[in-house]
Amino acid sequence: MIKLMLKITMLSSVFISLSTLASDGFYFKYLNEKIVAYSDKINFCDDTKVTPVFSKVELASLKKIVSKKAPVLSYLSIKSYNECLQPERSELAELLLSYNYVDVSLYTKKLAISTGKLIFIRDFEGLQLYKTLNNKDKNFIDSIGGFKKPFNELEVFEIIMGM
Repeated sequence: MIKLMLKITMLSSVFISLSTLASDGFYFKYLNEKIVAYSDKINFCDDTKVTPVFSKVELASLKKIVSKKAPVLSYLSIKSYNECLQPERSELAELLLSYNYVDVSLYTKKLAISTGKLIFIRDFEGLQLYKTLNNKDKNFIDSIGGFKKPFNELEVFEIIMGM
């Protein structure tokens, strides 16, 4: 979904660029380059998604945790994906924030705002539930190597729940 919205944003930025390049070409072009680099990194991270392999002991423990707090799995998926998106994600975030303090055209500012809304809106439910896990469960989850790389959370949920 984010991938599709980012492509739409990129396409709209190309159309807007014709009218804005004359007025603030550098700022618009630089933002557009960062959006393209971020989009390329999304493709890379999508291509590197893995399906973790769990031991029977890990599956049993994960099933207990996930059956009570399923959004934790979503949080872990987003966290691993965001780590894969580095450094492009951080560079884009820094640029979007800095454009609040630079005199850029309205079109460039709108592109920056819409890109930020598409990329950096976050659901905190999974994080909140992760933070409520006891230290033993957190340490256990954090020790699983399969959660360090991007993964498909629905597929992993089905594996854990034995579906």
